[in-house]
Amino acid sequence: MSDFDRRRRVRVNVSVPIEVRDGRGFSFHSTRDLSSSGCFFDRAIPHAVGARVALSFALPGEGRTIRCEAEVVNVPDRKGFGMGLRFLNLAPADEQRIEAFAHSLFEGEGP
Repeated sequence: MSDFDRRRRVRVNVSVPIEVRDGRGFSFHSTRDLSSSGCFFDRAIPHAVGARVALSFALPGEGRTIRCEAEVVNVPDRKGFGMGLRFLNLAPADEQRIEAFAHSLFEGEGP
């Protein structure tokens, strides 16, 4: 997927709790924004760019868990906090659920 295609997806400002697992254990973070291609945590101690982590989360109002891997693609301030993640191996049905959720928030219909 090109950067242009990824950025064409609706990205919404929303706080969604996500469990992040790596080889050292797990932590919980809340997103600052979310799209069907990835998310950004603004208060997370960042992993290195290129690091892969396992994610587990549910969209607000849903009980079904979304699980996928993600790659750290952006650490805007190495002295501070925050990291951008790109979803990897996201199931097509989960990608569609996230896209529909983002569109509902973008259009003012969501939670």
